[in-house]
Amino acid sequence: MSWSRRALLMLLVAPLWGCGFHPLYGGRMAGEYDPELASIKVAPIPDRQGQMLAQSLRERLNPRGVSLPVRYTLTVDLVVTRSDLGIQRDATSLRAEINAIATYRLQATVSGPLVFSGHTHSVSAFNILPDGYATQVAENDARERAISEVSDELITSLSAFVKARREAAR
Repeated sequence: MSWSRRALLMLLVAPLWGCGFHPLYGGRMAGEYDPELASIKVAPIPDRQGQMLAQSLRERLNPRGVSLPVRYTLTVDLVVTRSDLGIQRDATSLRAEINAIATYRLQATVSGPLVFSGHTHSVSAFNILPDGYATQVAENDARERAISEVSDELITSLSAFVKARREAAR
């Protein structure tokens, strides 16, 4: 990259330094955590998929496992469904999709009011193969991907909520 292009790039990026721009996804070193996110307690979620989601959320909200006073309680209702697609004339299908829908509520533990709520939806698909075992493995992988995407979206929403609340307090 030539010197003039670098200078032009620096001039274009310079206004972002003064506007308070901070990346939502990055900016933290490995092992660092946000104390406000770490103070969120994840309520148990029923079923195996719920346990997977709850574990993922706990690990991502408090990656170091730091013991902090609980400020919020996160309650999640998770519904995971399977739909067969590509139905053939003999009533068999070649493809299926997994839909994971999570409705969540964040409540302050001190006063108990609802402070944030929302829902997220993820779709993951897999092929239905003649081998039953391979199909089961593919279905399990699709479920894990869908739950992982729901976890990612939920963490992003909670991070945005915490950041907005922090900025409003300034």
